[in-house]
Amino acid sequence: MDRGLSRRTLMLGGAAAGAAASGLLPACDRDAPRGPVITRFVGQDPARGHQLHDGALRRRPVDARAQTGIAIVGAGVAGLSAAWRLERAGFHDFRVLELEDEVGGTARGGRLPRSPHPLGAHYLPRPEPRFVALERLLEDLGVIIGRDQSGRAEYAPSTIVAASVERHMIDRIWYEGISPEHGATPAERAESERWYAHLRQLDREGPDGRRHFTLPSWRASAAMRNLDAISMRDYLAHMGVKSWRLRWEIDYACRDDYGCALAQTSAYAGLHHFLARGYDEDDPRPLLAWPDGNAELTRRIAARLGHLPGTPDQKDSRVRTGAAVLSVEPERGVLRVHHRASDRVVELSARAILWAAPRFILPHVLERGRDPLEGARGLLSYAPWLVASVELRERPGGVGTPLAWDNVPVEHDNLGYVVATHGEDRSVTDPGAVITYYEPLTADTPAALRARRAELLAGDLSYWSDHVVRQLARMHPGIERQVTRVNVTRWGHAMIRPTPGLLFGDALARARAPIGRLRACATDVTGLPLFEQAFYSGLEAAEQVLASASLGFGRVVTSMIPT
Repeated sequence: MDRGLSRRTLMLGGAAAGAAASGLLPACDRDAPRGPVITRFVGQDPARGHQLHDGALRRRPVDARAQTGIAIVGAGVAGLSAAWRLERAGFHDFRVLELEDEVGGTARGGRLPRSPHPLGAHYLPRPEPRFVALERLLEDLGVIIGRDQSGRAEYAPSTIVAASVERHMIDRIWYEGISPEHGATPAERAESERWYAHLRQLDREGPDGRRHFTLPSWRASAAMRNLDAISMRDYLAHMGVKSWRLRWEIDYACRDDYGCALAQTSAYAGLHHFLARGYDEDDPRPLLAWPDGNAELTRRIAARLGHLPGTPDQKDSRVRTGAAVLSVEPERGVLRVHHRASDRVVELSARAILWAAPRFILPHVLERGRDPLEGARGLLSYAPWLVASVELRERPGGVGTPLAWDNVPVEHDNLGYVVATHGEDRSVTDPGAVITYYEPLTADTPAALRARRAELLAGDLSYWSDHVVRQLARMHPGIERQVTRVNVTRWGHAMIRPTPGLLFGDALARARAPIGRLRACATDVTGLPLFEQAFYSGLEAAEQVLASASLGFGRVVTSMIPT
């Protein structure tokens, strides 16, 4: 949903004025001519969530009643994956309810005139062959198009991120890859080698026959789970890691995956980033991506369920967008749902409910005292993110390594940008580009995190669009003259933060515990905000429900979750 559309003048951009005042731009740029830039907020609509607090709406009488076997609340990766698994099992009596007008959750995408672009999650590492269920999903979606003689999956070429994949910037010079090795001392290089040798040592099975780190994380060996109790910062200190280069690289990995700095990330989660998919320096795993990121995957799953974008009440679809769940009676399996398009309140009865929406919403729709986490504010914390896609007249350049798909400035608060138009044939397209900027708003304490979230949501369109262009100008002086449009997305609760003690502590166990006929299965109850975690969480919830005799199913289900 597009909101706040305005046509205004940036000092090509209005960001240039702020950058000039900060001394970021040379004097010749401070008097740059004005030009029009179109800016807008896109993505999640905060007002939609406030419907759950609307007493008048909650008191409205029921307009109709309906029944379904399984109600899935939330059409993000977890909810859609659960629906896919039900279909795979031959079970079709389910309905997916999504609050927003589009499916995808934080994997949604948007569009500028020049190109589609991601609003959040923007790639998926190629799965290892042991992740059989994920490969089957990608086969069903047309991403895997065949097998080679050894049986290894072959991917549609357009889905694989083409070279150059990554570059990083130090002192306005761009270097290949993501490791800031240029200028490293012998001591720094030796420290990096010790770190990578340590990763190789950990990339194995524990005494219980399970891998130390894997996907989903709850199927990993118990041998390393004690590392969840300490922070990644303390883990590195214990190892004697002092190199700023190596510490920055590991910190970047934590901020990129989890929206957390080293001090805020569980050591288990920090190591999981490097080891969950297997660590093989000789076999760099290609990345799968599309111009609008993982939105392409969620759209394809929804299409298999009969859903077409922009059709909230399509009768032959099992996906309903614009559907706000106002209340849930988990013992009876009854949901009251407001359908925005028809402005009707429907009482939906289900034998089982898969809650694939964010877990923190659940207390607002249950009766007081029914949620095991009620009154335990702060046990689950969420990282706010700022994401913005910028349309440019010309592709970004820079001194050193040419433009890559992922472009990261070293020791900046932001994570740089990815190029949505990276896969285009440059010989036949215009020189313009669409780039997507990512910035996690990290914080050390719950109070500071709430303040950062409030800052994100309080900032108006001009403030955040100017901020984005200023940050891009630090990487590319003069880029403000190339900006034509800016789409800004604010994610107040973008992803669960795997803080020390979360993954294998009491909080997640309580968050996942069944409540009557309801099972929570969104990414946040897994503790790690990853596509694969959401995928397997949805699968497991679907399999558990189908196998449950107490819920009236009692089917024999062969699990697709890797052991």
